[in-house]
Amino acid sequence: MYQLINNIVHEFRNCFKREKTWQWFVVLIMGFMLRSDHRGVTSAVSALKLKPKLYHTLLHFFRSTAYKTEALYAKWIITAVKKTAVTRIAGRMVMIGDHIKVSKEGRRMPEIQTMRQESQNSGKPSFIEGHNFGQVSAVISNGTVSRALPLITEMQASPPRIEGTKKPDGDTLVVQMIKLVHKAAQVAGEPVVVALDAYFSSEAAWTAADSTMNAEGERLVEIVTRGQSNTVAYTIPEPPKVKKRGQPRKYGDKVILYELFSDMSKFEQTTMTLYGKQTKVRYLCLNLIWMPVKKLVRFVVVETSSGRCVLMSTSLTLSPEEIIEIYALRFKIETSFDEQKNDMGAFSYHFWTTALPKRKKWRKSETPTDDNLQKRIAEAKRATETFVCLCTIAAGILSIIAFSHNREIWNRYSGWVRTLRSTIPTIASVKTVLAQDFQAFLQFYPHVPICSIVKFRQREDEFCFRNIA
Repeated sequence: MYQLINNIVHEFRNCFKREKTWQWFVVLIMGFMLRSDHRGVTSAVSALKLKPKLYHTLLHFFRSTAYKTEALYAKWIITAVKKTAVTRIAGRMVMIGDHIKVSKEGRRMPEIQTMRQESQNSGKPSFIEGHNFGQVSAVISNGTVSRALPLITEMQASPPRIEGTKKPDGDTLVVQMIKLVHKAAQVAGEPVVVALDAYFSSEAAWTAADSTMNAEGERLVEIVTRGQSNTVAYTIPEPPKVKKRGQPRKYGDKVILYELFSDMSKFEQTTMTLYGKQTKVRYLCLNLIWMPVKKLVRFVVVETSSGRCVLMSTSLTLSPEEIIEIYALRFKIETSFDEQKNDMGAFSYHFWTTALPKRKKWRKSETPTDDNLQKRIAEAKRATETFVCLCTIAAGILSIIAFSHNREIWNRYSGWVRTLRSTIPTIASVKTVLAQDFQAFLQFYPHVPICSIVKFRQREDEFCFRNIA
């Protein structure tokens, strides 16, 4: 396990201008993988038993200019795809994407925005203030169990409206997500198909996907998403038998997709493995003209034991079974968000700056115009992005360990699990095993690079008990 970690972190050496900066990167990655609480950088210092005076040095790392988060993400995507068996369907790597909204009440935090939460959970408020992150993940599998492998996380924000209109002045969240998928696909160097939820069934997503053509004229990003409940499409119009005056029809008969469930005599039936279970599936596949994009879109009307839905795909070559299988993998990112938030503490950052005036809830915040203040604000934002970047990479490494060393993890696991649902351990289980064995590993293998880097910065063993003695 530790040798795998050592090999992965060595892949990042060329991303840093200085050796010491890379060593601090290793320290923080190990700290985020071993910590048991979410007190920011403090928990990393505690988990690794580092010297307390190094706390401010670690804080400085997040504002350092010796690296770029874009380079770290690029190296991580290449490394993750190389070291894991990512899922591919129809010759394309499967990716899943979504947004997560993080509530933050800091009044001097940069890029705080008011966001609406569409949730049926009564414990969540309708509006929150915080950050919005878009994430793209791959899907890794051992044949029976599939998990999301986080690849890249980006802070995103809704653009302001053009004054006097309702049109956005910039890329919307939908377009930003497709561009993020395109960026990941370019780094991975292969075409992808991305599963997204119904929020992305819009003209903007289709248009953004059309602009991802490679040099051979092949679309790099294909989209599979769920249609809205009021989705309507049109058949291909028949050519007129007798030529008449005027323009020929662009659209044929109107089809209300969800009304097709009323007569299921034309539906095909099959058995598929969805969400880890053998499920009977009934579906109807239609290529119809979707008015927002004015071209053919593949619709798959599906009924399973979980319910009914209408799926949409930009690709007319994907089979109905492949579209259903791809969309069924989309929910993996939700469980991944839960692990990153509650087990990894990926969004428990607290970076702020006095260069930013205190945000007032009853009026719009003013942005300083002074160059020095703007630089400090940009540094605080970069610190936030770096924190999330390191946690994304740490979560990905733990996911790789869970698949490649699952038996070793369960043999070393000292806890107790009432119901063992999977042979692949969770991120929390992997963290527990690494944390309980790491100090012993430091003693037995002091010359392994990750051990020597951490050992050099640790405090004395009797530090905690000096006052008692």
